[in-house]
Amino acid sequence: MTKKILLLDDEEGLLDLLGDFVEDMGHEVELFSNPIAALESYKNASDDYKMIITDHTMPELSGLSLISQVRETNKEIPCILTSGTAFDEIESLTSSDANFYYLKKPYKKVNLQELLDKINC
Repeated sequence: MTKKILLLDDEEGLLDLLGDFVEDMGHEVELFSNPIAALESYKNASDDYKMIITDHTMPELSGLSLISQVRETNKEIPCILTSGTAFDEIESLTSSDANFYYLKKPYKKVNLQELLDKINC
């Protein structure tokens, strides 16, 4: 079975575009616009996923909160947080969590490709 990348963004237009980007790079994806549904899917089938890419600012559950809950059971899965906002927690996480990455919005397809190549997933 090929592992998928879990993609999460509450803006469906951006989510579809991101999904197309990542599929064009040769990865299978599963798209979510609801963070609660994404977290439930991850918890129910964590072995199906090789990476999580999530927006930070979403209703009900932020991207950082989602990653924090994933980290309770899996510290190895690469997680990419995307956001247009810079905040202090990012710096401490990028230095303390070897599998946490930050991609500042707006970004270009090439920025995402470089990060995925760096992670080597």
